[in-house]
Amino acid sequence: MRRIVTLAALMLAGLVPVEARPEAQRDAATAAAGIDELAWDLVRAAGGGTVVVSPASVWEALAMTHQGARGTTAGEIAAVLGMPDDRAAIAAAAEALRTSFADSRGASITLEVANRLWIQRGKQIDPGFAAALEDRFAAAAGLVDFSTAPETARGEINRWVSGHTADKIPELLKAGSITPLTRIVLTNAVFLKAPWAEPFEKSATRPEPFQLGAGDRVDVPFMRRSGRMLAGRTGSGDESAMVCELPYAGHGLAMVLVVPVATDGLESVLGSLAGDWRTKWAAGSDDVALRAVDLSLPKWTARKPLQLNRALESLGMRAAFDAAAADLSGIDGTRDLFVSDVVHEGFVDVSEEGTEAAAATGVVVGVRSMRPQPEEPLEIKADRPFAWAIVDRATGAVLFAGTVTDPRG
Repeated sequence: MRRIVTLAALMLAGLVPVEARPEAQRDAATAAAGIDELAWDLVRAAGGGTVVVSPASVWEALAMTHQGARGTTAGEIAAVLGMPDDRAAIAAAAEALRTSFADSRGASITLEVANRLWIQRGKQIDPGFAAALEDRFAAAAGLVDFSTAPETARGEINRWVSGHTADKIPELLKAGSITPLTRIVLTNAVFLKAPWAEPFEKSATRPEPFQLGAGDRVDVPFMRRSGRMLAGRTGSGDESAMVCELPYAGHGLAMVLVVPVATDGLESVLGSLAGDWRTKWAAGSDDVALRAVDLSLPKWTARKPLQLNRALESLGMRAAFDAAAADLSGIDGTRDLFVSDVVHEGFVDVSEEGTEAAAATGVVVGVRSMRPQPEEPLEIKADRPFAWAIVDRATGAVLFAGTVTDPRG
């Protein structure tokens, strides 16, 4: 009987500082570009509604999977990552990006990330694969018994994930996802709690209508803040949107809001977003600048489980899902393995104080400065379906992204 291996990689790897290298900034930028391209593909693939995903998590999960892939399978995964088909280069980019994320932490920012490799007792895997995961992705190994106690093993892994996400992702691996044929689970978990650099005043929060679409409205709590922010109008026609960047404490991370000008414009605006979505602002091709802003933003909480097979296949990652074509021989030296499932779950809570977020990804592998002049404040009111992203400002990498179509959840 063919074997099944499960790799569950839960949000971005270990934020372990790496030795500074002259090429580190370049490596991080390359990874960030791939993550940013993937971000909006994943949001679009989520099927509408209020969405929360972590493209950084999915990127990292696929980067770790790439370490065990070979041939066409490896090439297609690398293409989805936006990277060359080079295991060392991908590992170096992941390390450099983790260092940049680590630099975003501070006294007020909680950004906890952890990795672990779970292996069936007695299971032999390629030493090079294990070494790469431990040395380059900080994933230490632990032994469990999938063969005779799969539910016990699943519970142990889920408890580990829950513990490293402040209980926000309590059950990534659902009942039945671990079987006696499972041999490996690779986990990576993240939890983010970040206060705004300038919090919203709770006393200013009050109910106002949010436009759900098709003329429907619902009253939800809107937060308010005025001040100088990076903001303006981007795009044209149906793709026009108002954008605004809200930094978190320390200014290493920021939330970027993308509010369509048209009430029903979210789909068109999402279709225009790609890997260079922020670079054109810096190039001056859009009217985005530091200016006075009156911002109204709804409070919201969201959770979104996703199945990503079709989305990744549409992006070109096909061989890995084909039992006859997949080559994951770098994991255990055989050609028996293929990716049977890629699952993801994200959580976000946005309030006057700041943002709390967590995410998990599972790859299931089975057998076969001038003084400012007074100016009229720019009014930005997120009172219609809109998009958002949390970015690492140093690299531009998108940690989390999503849409809000109904702030009630």
